[in-house]
Amino acid sequence: MRLVVDALAADFGGIRTYVENLLAAWDEPGDELLVMVHEGSDLATGHHARCEVRIPRPGPVGRPLRQSVVTKRLVADFGADAVLATMPSTSLVRVGVPLAVVVHDLRHELRPEQFSRSRRLLRKVAYGRAYDLADVIIAVSQRSLDDLQRLHPHLRTTPSTVVHHGADHVLSWPEAVPSPAPRSGPAITFAHHTNKNPHLVLDAWAHGVSQGLDLPSLQVLGTGDQRNALNSRVSELGLTGLVTLAPYLPEAEFRQAMARASMIVFPSDFEGFGLPIVEGMLLGIPVVIGPEPASLEVAGGHAAVMSSFSAPGLAEAVARASRFDEERLTQAREHAARFTWRRSVAQTRAALAG
Repeated sequence: MRLVVDALAADFGGIRTYVENLLAAWDEPGDELLVMVHEGSDLATGHHARCEVRIPRPGPVGRPLRQSVVTKRLVADFGADAVLATMPSTSLVRVGVPLAVVVHDLRHELRPEQFSRSRRLLRKVAYGRAYDLADVIIAVSQRSLDDLQRLHPHLRTTPSTVVHHGADHVLSWPEAVPSPAPRSGPAITFAHHTNKNPHLVLDAWAHGVSQGLDLPSLQVLGTGDQRNALNSRVSELGLTGLVTLAPYLPEAEFRQAMARASMIVFPSDFEGFGLPIVEGMLLGIPVVIGPEPASLEVAGGHAAVMSSFSAPGLAEAVARASRFDEERLTQAREHAARFTWRRSVAQTRAALAG
């Protein structure tokens, strides 16, 4: 199979993790991949060929227009059998071969208040066109596929499949211990998007302390522009010394923090997949999640689930997770071990071949 992979939007966050690990695991005999990245990108494409594309400014507008021209040309020059768009923001015209579009989540439609008006408009146009051009849709979770087909009922007739992410990349992290073992680090939670609910986590820690619960120390990652507000909240709640705030960490430091964590606290109220859930489980770390569809789907019954999105509900779930014994953590690790990038490649390839 000769495949053009559109990775022009894969420079940051979860989409970058997805693309880099998918490409690293893609070594099917006879397959040749040509990966489109933007000019100067440091996205790792492994042993696969790459084509750097200059994107006209402004990027959000210039990228789909440039993709439309370049993708069609590369398909012809490379003799591609198919195109894999790793985001539903790709060519605005038909490319001459089957197009597979990966759908991560529908947050811009279900939580529009979290996006600017201009970004919502751009996504509506670009994503809508990608959905309509897709010969097959690959969703990263059943939750995302259900959302897509509910909000865009005409897509129910488009061939679709669910391909979960892998988690086995964590096994190569320094200090990773892929078995149940006490961790010396703090509990880890996230603040890079509002759906991660960092303020709720702080309230839960304060509630737990007031109730005499034995809660671990807490580190909040990715505080960004919320840092001042979160720091004030830590002081107001009397959590100074128990809670530390961290910015976006370099990748090496992030991996070290995750591998050392005593718990992953992930009370997100909206996810497309929820990669930290299976990452934590595969590392043998107790995981706490909210009662959110994608999180429940990925966790498979092996996380401590909040009874509600409330401080008492989260504090109780954290206390429950801290009591997970070796058998419970082993079962969670065995569940997470099924999430491999080789499986993701095989299922993606099958969708393309079909």
